[in-house]
Amino acid sequence: MDTAVDGQEASWHTDGHRVSLRLVKNEIIVSLVHCPDTDKCSVREVSCVVKHFIDMYGLECNVGSVYITSPETEIAWALMGDDFDLDACQLWWIPSEDEAFASWLDSKIS
Repeated sequence: MDTAVDGQEASWHTDGHRVSLRLVKNEIIVSLVHCPDTDKCSVREVSCVVKHFIDMYGLECNVGSVYITSPETEIAWALMGDDFDLDACQLWWIPSEDEAFASWLDSKIS
């Protein structure tokens, strides 16, 4: 299901992006494993803004928590700022299964 739910400051997208979380020694490595190639994540500078920010900042732009039950986790994401200059933007992502986020999302789309 592809949804874009507007909050007060962000539009959250649940369009099928998935990440992989791996433990390497004592460090969690995050990488984007699937981009559904929607126009929502493509901006002038990069083909997938979600991949761009995850590659640059990893877990630093994660705002949620979830128990890792599989190698891949679907995420929701929001880009804040003018995407004309990505260096001036912030991208936040959250596991779609995060309890607080899932509850908030259900209340917005129902």
